[in-house]
Amino acid sequence: MSTQYKTIARRFVEEIFNGRKTEAAKNFVTTDIIYHGMAEEVRGLEEFKKWVAEDLSAFPDLRITILEDLVDQNKVALRWNLKATHEKDFADFPATHKKFETQGVEILHFEGDKIKEAWSMGNMADLVQ
Repeated sequence: MSTQYKTIARRFVEEIFNGRKTEAAKNFVTTDIIYHGMAEEVRGLEEFKKWVAEDLSAFPDLRITILEDLVDQNKVALRWNLKATHEKDFADFPATHKKFETQGVEILHFEGDKIKEAWSMGNMADLVQ
């Protein structure tokens, strides 16, 4: 099952964030997902899709590269690199229209073959430099 979780986690990043297919979230997360983002927490599939769409709007060229993945039982940890241009206001940060790069970690907790809860940690200071 650990190989399956890694595959799902990588597809989740590739399709939802890099592929900008927010509607595909239903294939990867539970309807009652709890997503602890860097700037806020969202609950439920519809709120998650809305949150992703807002992020992609603020960073229209966002690209996440997974650098490493680790599995422990029903959890996957992803170490990632993110490159994007900050085109619209995000959280409390006004748009800079500058390219930036940052790294972070995502921890995905699976229930069956879907993500039930997730934690995202990264360096928000990279956004405003």
